[in-house]
Amino acid sequence: MDTMNPCTCRDFLHAIVLGLALAASGFLGVVADAQEAASALRVASVTPAAVQPQEQDGAVIFYDDFSQAPTEPVRYNEVVSEKGSFLWTPDGGLRGGAMRCQFEKDQVAAGALHVLLGRNPIGAGHRPEETFREVYWRVYVRHEPGWQGNPAKLARATCMAGRDYSQGMIAHVWGGKGDVLCIDPATGIRDSRKVTTRYNDFANLKWLGSRNTQTSIFSPAESGRWVCVESHVRLNTPGRADGVFELWVDGKLEAARTDLDWHGEWQEYGINAVFLENYCNTDGRGSVKRQARWFDNFVISTRPIGPVVAEATPTVSRTGPDDAPAWEAQVATDAEGRDIVWQSIPGEGKGRVLTIGAGQGIFTGSRAGKLSLAAGTIGWLRVRQVGEPGWSPWHAPFVAAPTARK
Repeated sequence: MDTMNPCTCRDFLHAIVLGLALAASGFLGVVADAQEAASALRVASVTPAAVQPQEQDGAVIFYDDFSQAPTEPVRYNEVVSEKGSFLWTPDGGLRGGAMRCQFEKDQVAAGALHVLLGRNPIGAGHRPEETFREVYWRVYVRHEPGWQGNPAKLARATCMAGRDYSQGMIAHVWGGKGDVLCIDPATGIRDSRKVTTRYNDFANLKWLGSRNTQTSIFSPAESGRWVCVESHVRLNTPGRADGVFELWVDGKLEAARTDLDWHGEWQEYGINAVFLENYCNTDGRGSVKRQARWFDNFVISTRPIGPVVAEATPTVSRTGPDDAPAWEAQVATDAEGRDIVWQSIPGEGKGRVLTIGAGQGIFTGSRAGKLSLAAGTIGWLRVRQVGEPGWSPWHAPFVAAPTARK
């Protein structure tokens, strides 16, 4: 029998050791990634300032912070409570009131809010003398801790093209594959002619191709926190396929189409309705159990909106049980955490709330030596239990408000 010479044996052993080291390195990297993704804590909310810029912004078509119950027809074209499933509550929001949707087990339809805007065949709504070919809309949504299942429908912008409620286009923000959202654009125009004859005329709609997001907002790990969801639609230039549909989750662009033919050369109406919806029909069934979700800070604008403006000294709350161990937080000026500008003092977070300031943390990075965050900048947060190796992903963006101290 042939034997291996010493040099070959050493090379062979070296290769095994190197291979094991590389494998271990890769495994540890996967473990580290998994630890970060599986971090038990999330930021539940950042308390907004009492006054938000949308209240004075001329680009804003519609704004509701739900400090009062929604009304129709002054504010909303329709408030669909679905026999009490979708109701205003004076608390439970980012700062006071919110809309609360209660799904019962196996329930499909659970209410909606309908806003009309611009010129439309129904003859109602906000700024009815204008034609909007481009809109942004933002809403905060929170699913109760332990939420299960993809509730399928969240929102849509559409073109109401006839008094029969036929539609020229629909920009659906729906549940995607698994626990994520998706954009799912559709058109009711063929050869520059409207072919739909009623609302949701699926037989005549043309589906233009969906795109999934990445953040698992319907997973148990992401439940219990407020998520900022912003969408953007721009109709195509007549005769060109350059229409846009984009979706941001917590300030990160996660799905986009820039090649859409929404309307061909048809221009009778623009985008004239935005709906918030609770309609759970994933996999042909309703909600998997009795569970609730909330909506807050609903904005429709002709310009990008972004996250809420926080209080001058932002207050941050966390998810998880009341008796969780001490926790810590970091703030970065970017969604990847390249510039970490504040680190809480370990052990300060013994309850559910931390305050971003010099009293409970240290300013670092580009804000080293400062006493506050830079006014008007966006900050992203991440959290973890003290002593745990894995941080949560960067999430919960907010705009830093001006402060007296720089």
